Amino acid sequence: MSERDTKLKSVIDMALSVLPHEIGCDDCFDYFAAYADHLTNGAAMPEPLRLVGEHLERCACCMEELQLLLEAMKTQNKVSR
Repeated sequence: MSERDTKLKSVIDMALSVLPHEIGCDDCFDYFAAYADHLTNGAAMPEPLRLVGEHLERCACCMEELQLLLEAMKTQNKVSR
């Protein structure tokens, strides 16, 4: 199986594993800033943000984006000090 076929299979498997109540990538991005704030502050996650967490468990692309956002936030905090 080629690398392209492997990636395509991964995307198809992810799409088929979506739960009925799960949010999609677009909705996930809408909540990224709030989710990252809650993560960095250790605050309890309200329901919409828990749905973001569920999505992140299944979506490597969104998880990568979140990691980049968290790194940017860390860098900004260092510069602000």
